[in-house]
Amino acid sequence: MSDEQQPIDDGESTEGALGTTEVLRGALVDDDDPRFPLWLPIPALLVTVGWAFYDATAAGGDFLPTLLWPGVAIFVGTIIATWGGWQLDID
Repeated sequence: MSDEQQPIDDGESTEGALGTTEVLRGALVDDDDPRFPLWLPIPALLVTVGWAFYDATAAGGDFLPTLLWPGVAIFVGTIIATWGGWQLDID
């Protein structure tokens, strides 16, 4: 045995390679862009109202109950998808 200490390999060395956390942090953190722009709810609102209108006219449902459910789920899902696309700059 030599007197030199061997470095411990903990499996988390990222020298030369980026881990998932670093890639997401680099993609999501940008000080020039706001985290939640004011226009972000507009696509979600349009999709939600469009679905409620379609259901009320084509399927003979009522507009307001459809706007409440599944409209709320559609709104939240569209907000999440739009925000993710905005933050990751998906083209």
